[in-house]
Amino acid sequence: MKTLTLIAALVVATSVPARELTLEQALELASRHSFSLQKARALTDAASADHRAARAERFPTLSAIGNGTYISDVSTLNIPLPTGQSLEREVGTHENYQADLRLNLPLFTGGRISGGIALARASQELHAALESADQDKIAYLTRLEYFGLYRTTELRKVAEASLHRADVISRNVHSLYEAGAADSVALLDAQLALIRAQLAVEQATTNRRISELRMLTMLGLPYAESLSIDAVISSPTQVSPDALVAPDKPELLAAEASTQVAAAKYRVSKAEYFPTIAAFGGYSYGKPNLDRFGNSWNDYFTAGATLTWSFNVGGRTANRSRAAAHSLEASRSERDQVLETLTREANLAAEQLKLAYTRYQTSLREFQISEDHFRLAQGQHSDGVLSSNRLLEIEADLTASEASLAASLMDYYIAQSGYFYTTGSENLKKGI
Repeated sequence: MKTLTLIAALVVATSVPARELTLEQALELASRHSFSLQKARALTDAASADHRAARAERFPTLSAIGNGTYISDVSTLNIPLPTGQSLEREVGTHENYQADLRLNLPLFTGGRISGGIALARASQELHAALESADQDKIAYLTRLEYFGLYRTTELRKVAEASLHRADVISRNVHSLYEAGAADSVALLDAQLALIRAQLAVEQATTNRRISELRMLTMLGLPYAESLSIDAVISSPTQVSPDALVAPDKPELLAAEASTQVAAAKYRVSKAEYFPTIAAFGGYSYGKPNLDRFGNSWNDYFTAGATLTWSFNVGGRTANRSRAAAHSLEASRSERDQVLETLTREANLAAEQLKLAYTRYQTSLREFQISEDHFRLAQGQHSDGVLSSNRLLEIEADLTASEASLAASLMDYYIAQSGYFYTTGSENLKKGI
């Protein structure tokens, strides 16, 4: 009776409407919900704005200054006259109004502007590569959770099938016991197997819910929802994976961009050896402006060039250039190390994918043999040739092989996802 109640509860639980989820939908939802990816996109946008700001340094700069002041006391010019008297005249006015416009155009900066633009562009490429790397990571983790949820779903089905078989065996043994064809030991063994099968179903249900909660968290969905895997997982075919890393893999692009950042910093550091030359033009309008004796509005234009150069006699510029050169060398070494590491991981992932396929084929063969074995054992048990204890052992072997088959199938697709991730394959962001 308890078994029937448990089975009925499982049927009711599975009849509750659940959100059907494909792998494509999971990838899209996880990408939209990821906070790390949102941060990476914001940093990429910021780097893009910095790049535009750096390019704007090539254009003229227009500055405007306007002010109005009142001076309580101004200078007085006193000129003695031959008559003994003197002529006094105020120099300036109490009220002063001034407006100045100035346009500056850099002509030569020794590479400061071009180096700054190169630095901003490399930083933008670096953040774009890091954003792509985050996208790949989110896609990989989503695939792991998706296949993990599929695995726990299949293992729960295996546990339910085992519970059904244990229940059938228990009822058969009970019937044989009542007919005098089975002893109390066989009856107790059947009841013990049934209790263990019931616990296995409960454990499988809990494991699936835990996996479901992880999936809901990654997708940003309410925890009250339930998910239903909407996918047909086919049996894998023989594979010969290529262990080549894609040249546009984000980690490689990020390493190359880091090298370009270091090269741009080295270029900017060397620009300190050179002066800065700029042309300027200005317009001034005010009262009294040029006429310090009058009190009228007037204006004038100015044009010219400026040269600015400063040099630290303590070797600051030289040491900064050396530091930038060493940083560039370190970035190049790191880039080579990243390529070597990715190549190694790609080869390992290819071998793991081959092994996962072999494990699946072995589990499939074991399941087929166990299934045939159990079917024959059922017939022998009905004929009284096989003991109940032996039938329960064979059923346990069938359950183990069935669970191993379900797990090995998901292990293959998980290994395939790892292979896609390490090699930078576009299939990582696609469905099954």
